Amino acid sequence: MQLLYIVGGAIVAVIFYFTASLTTFIIMGIPIMVVALILAFGKRKGFPIPTIIGRSFMFIFASKRYLWKKVDTPAIVLPKATKAKAAELEDDKAVSLKISGQSRLKEIGRLIEIHPK
Repeated sequence: MQLLYIVGGAIVAVIFYFTASLTTFIIMGIPIMVVALILAFGKRKGFPIPTIIGRSFMFIFASKRYLWKKVDTPAIVLPKATKAKAAELEDDKAVSLKISGQSRLKEIGRLIEIHPK
């Protein structure tokens, strides 16, 4: 395959050399040979350049499968919450933990600072 890229680029460059002026050959023929050499021997992250170009076109023109697309699902209806009775609220107050205004860590730090050695 590499030989085909090099021969193809050389044929195009030779055609420009014999049919066009020297400036056209330099402007068109030499870049075509450079592209042919890149296609023949170039690699990007271990993959040959023609493979990357082919996969790029496949990505652009192939149909896509969207895995994150939203699917219509039926709505979930949750039962309504009931109000708590007064007796249940009183039981909750008796069981609830004591919440101090100051964290325990700050209180320990203060005791360490003021405690004489």
